[in-house]
Amino acid sequence: MTAVQPGPTTSAPIDAAHWQRRLFALAARHRVPGASLGILRLGAGGRPDELAEAAYGVLNRATGVAATTDSVFQIGSITKVWTATVALQLADEGLLDLDAPLARLLPGLRLAGDAAEQVTMRHLLTHTSGIDGDVFTDTGRGDDCLEKYAALLTEVAQVHPIGATWSYCNSGFALAGYVIERLTGGTWDAALRQRLFAPLGLTRTGTLPEEALLHRAGVGHVTGPDGEPSRAPVWGLPRSMGPAGLINATAADVLAFARLHLTGGLAADGTRLLAADSAAAMADRQADLPDEHTLGDSWGLGWIRFGWDGARLIGHDGNTLGQSAFLRLLPAQGLAVVLLTNGGNTRQCQASRAILV
Repeated sequence: MTAVQPGPTTSAPIDAAHWQRRLFALAARHRVPGASLGILRLGAGGRPDELAEAAYGVLNRATGVAATTDSVFQIGSITKVWTATVALQLADEGLLDLDAPLARLLPGLRLAGDAAEQVTMRHLLTHTSGIDGDVFTDTGRGDDCLEKYAALLTEVAQVHPIGATWSYCNSGFALAGYVIERLTGGTWDAALRQRLFAPLGLTRTGTLPEEALLHRAGVGHVTGPDGEPSRAPVWGLPRSMGPAGLINATAADVLAFARLHLTGGLAADGTRLLAADSAAAMADRQADLPDEHTLGDSWGLGWIRFGWDGARLIGHDGNTLGQSAFLRLLPAQGLAVVLLTNGGNTRQCQASRAILV
């Protein structure tokens, strides 16, 4: 298995002004209150990377605070790829066997039937565990929230036998976060800060609402019967859902994470944070989808895999309470695009389709 490496590019420089106009037109058309767009292209032949950013609208329609390129939005389930990356780091260090039953690491784990004796981290990262994925139980704000969440999974049904098919599973990623906690001796939040946020230089990325409050933070909006978006009644999901979807970040910070994967596991300063083979394995086909025309055509370790105009894309979408995010990487061209939004008809204004057309 080899690392994904960007091919040479002779494209013209990214026209940031064009993408600002494009974002303005699309966001206005689809009633998006606020948005942030980022486009990254790796430098080739010794040239520096290119980064173009654009912002539109407001962070909160009730206050009118403007969205800017340094505003943070909830990235939702794109968080799952970050959780998967930390799991692969632990595998690189010999602390985690992706194919070993989780019961070896979590002897107290109880799942329906004998699932705890069979389910592995690979099952969790590829959504093939069969655990009911729609369990959003709030287990509190304490540092033990994931431990409490893992304990309640004993009451959760299996929707299919382990490995038999694919079913999207938020619960599995919460459990994966608990495994990370057991292996690192701290919280999932701390593991993300120490292993990704700090070494990547992400100064506006966090996992908790009190961290988002330190920056210009987007507020979710829901569309009413009149078609107009209004502020969502709740800002975020329970902390127990952290590993499945609670990162908040700027577009540039999300692209710094994407760069790690475009370069086969390297930070911008050349520090290796993930083995090249592990970065490649995350992008490789790991599981087939029952319907390859809805989310993607297959799944990696955390990543969704897409075919696009004859090329291979990897990426992920994220949806929280009135916020939506979209990340796409085109590894062959060393290109990544992210769109962060706080409401409106975001499916028609996302990076992989309307923005790039």
